[in-house]
Amino acid sequence: MTSFDKNLLVQLSLTCTDAKRAFSQYIGLSQTRSQLLLSLLHGEISHASLQERLVIDGATLTREIKQFEAEGIVSRRFDPQDNRYTLVSLTAAGTQMATAQLEVYQSFQARFLEGISQEEQDAMLSVLERIRANIRWAEEGEDS
Repeated sequence: MTSFDKNLLVQLSLTCTDAKRAFSQYIGLSQTRSQLLLSLLHGEISHASLQERLVIDGATLTREIKQFEAEGIVSRRFDPQDNRYTLVSLTAAGTQMATAQLEVYQSFQARFLEGISQEEQDAMLSVLERIRANIRWAEEGEDS
């Protein structure tokens, strides 16, 4: 293994890429569609909030939502308090699909984390949260 291969950022990137690809193959949905479905399990949400939560561009989100709507998986409506916003929610069929996907996701995650103790998982989550905080700091250009 070269020093480049031992670089934490490289390994983190490769691990994320591998995990996303494996999960998409496992469930038969793209990562974006999967994340969208699981996010909508929390209830009705605006396009803007969904875009922020999923960290994807607006055009991609709109395209996915329109496809899901055509498939009968989601419904959209204007926000009655501010009609500039569109609210998205799962239909009954979408809830059934998302719930089934959540079960598959949990099964995949259990296999994915096999052999990694809860203590190691907690430490990894803590480190990843700190890395994300550092990334936000770097994006904002603030001093800490």
